Amino acid sequence: MPYRARIAAIIISLVAATLGVVPGVPAAPAEAGVQKVVIIVGPVGSQTSSYRSKGNSIAATAEAAGATVVKVYSPNATWDNVREAVDGANIIVYLGHGNGYPNPYSSGTEWTDRVNGWGLNMREDEGDGDTINEDMVYCGEKALRGTLGPGDGPTQQSYCDGGPITPAPGFVMVYSNACYTPGAGEGWDTPATESVAKTRVASYSRPVLELGARAYFATDLGAGTIVDLVLRNPGTAFGELFEMGNGYDSLALRVHAHPEVSGRQIWIQKTDGPGDRPDYFYAFAGEPARAPDGTLTDYAGPDLPPFSDIAGSTFADDILWLAEQEITTGCGDGKFCPTATVTRAQMASFIARALDLPPATQDYFTDDDGVTGEANINRMAEAGISGGCDENRFCPNDPVLRDQMASFISRALELPATEDDFFDDDGSSSHELNINRFADAGITNGCAPSLYCPVASVTRGQMAAFLHRALG
Repeated sequence: MPYRARIAAIIISLVAATLGVVPGVPAAPAEAGVQKVVIIVGPVGSQTSSYRSKGNSIAATAEAAGATVVKVYSPNATWDNVREAVDGANIIVYLGHGNGYPNPYSSGTEWTDRVNGWGLNMREDEGDGDTINEDMVYCGEKALRGTLGPGDGPTQQSYCDGGPITPAPGFVMVYSNACYTPGAGEGWDTPATESVAKTRVASYSRPVLELGARAYFATDLGAGTIVDLVLRNPGTAFGELFEMGNGYDSLALRVHAHPEVSGRQIWIQKTDGPGDRPDYFYAFAGEPARAPDGTLTDYAGPDLPPFSDIAGSTFADDILWLAEQEITTGCGDGKFCPTATVTRAQMASFIARALDLPPATQDYFTDDDGVTGEANINRMAEAGISGGCDENRFCPNDPVLRDQMASFISRALELPATEDDFFDDDGSSSHELNINRFADAGITNGCAPSLYCPVASVTRGQMAAFLHRALG
């Protein structure tokens, strides 16, 4: 070989090796018993360098856990190179653009030739450009399955054909920082609803689960942790591994049956994440009790919260305490409604249950017949905690005001009187003495320095906090 040709070949080999793939050379299989981890970095324009850095960090983590790592990085992450690399892979990690369903571009149609797969380079060594159908092609679900046909996109037919992918049986698919894969969209759009997030994870996980994957993880919060957990804990249930991952939030977790793959589940959670906005950034799909080594464990599932709408609430711990004490069953449909205003009837029920008041011997009010909580209203009246809103009336549907609430709880707990005056804005309230008793007991600090806001309404979350401080 001429000298110049030899030098050129050496340079090409060094560059390709640095990027993680050697053109024309099949990726070496993992040794027997050694896990093969393949890391794909698709083109994402100016962000590609940072994605390669993320990929290298994941690779170092996997190698430290004893795995063999194969990297297929842009600008060499073409369909042919990627498909060859993932042959026999135990774990596949993809970093790059995600294209899922539903999205703002599909008009209600799930184009499976280009969604639920990988955004890859169209040609080798032409840079990290991510202009769709010029530099980058979305090789979607049909490419992964090997079912592209004449009716599919011409770019997909030209650049994504020749599948299916052939990873090892029971492989694990990990998506990292790829839009739609954990349920979230692209950041500029409206944060996903629970229904939309569930559909996105169901759609994206469907092809890999049906191709034999034991588990699907998608995260914007650190894929290296997931890869490390899977490699180092082959006998631990995937559900437990998910709970150990970055960003897990038991209060935010929602568990659904997978709508398209029988016997599998979808786990999603709405939490704060990139961009300082709440969205769905961490997800799982698969069989939670199954372990990476294929064994079925006795994992019973996560300890789910009693209410689906308290994640992120300032009063979440107080609400959980209220539920544990059987003081509340929520507002219905598995929710607590923490920001809803407490009515006087609801307040009566909270206090009657909290103090386990005995049944009443008579009906005290004329305006609560048939009202949910009527029995508790009478129990509270018979205990001397409330005389109603005027003669023979309780006004059960009126909101509880902060000064009224102070009197309810002060009387219920028989709080001692105090000569201290804690607030500047309650002088005209008929409940001022009870407000001061309430503050003296440490149940409230007011709504602002030196202010109590006596005529402001009380929310259900605030009510939970007051009762927790008073009785906890």
